[in-house]
Amino acid sequence: MQNKQYTMEELYPLLLEVIESGGEFRLWPRGTSMLPLLREGKDSVLLVMPLHCQKHDICLYRRADGAFVLHRLMKFEKNGDPIFCGDNQTALEYGVSREQIIARACAVYRGDRRISVSSRKYRFYVFLHSMMPLRRLRFLPRRIWGRLKRMCKN
Repeated sequence: MQNKQYTMEELYPLLLEVIESGGEFRLWPRGTSMLPLLREGKDSVLLVMPLHCQKHDICLYRRADGAFVLHRLMKFEKNGDPIFCGDNQTALEYGVSREQIIARACAVYRGDRRISVSSRKYRFYVFLHSMMPLRRLRFLPRRIWGRLKRMCKN
């Protein structure tokens, strides 16, 4: 069986239809901006309607230039607009309105294993990420890094 890859432009009408009807849409994102949480070709997210997006949610949005982006909501501007950033990035992205948000993740799949965004493991990952971005953990002693990786795998 051959896996066909679709562009987001091709998937967008179907994704909107499913999300707007109250369904869930599983998406395998491409890119490295959400490492180490989402690995291209291995991990996926389960998307739902973005009724109440809050800090630390992973959201799918469309930039003004038409690009589709899956990043974490870091905080809100004073006017209520969200500010996003990929887990593997340092620059915050401003200028995205709430209307540009298409969906939010309710679960992450590590391979076939489902991890709810309300699970303890996921909340621990978000806590670590918010305190000290995981991209900086590579400078920790190897034994501590190994323990953290094992905790996230189980």
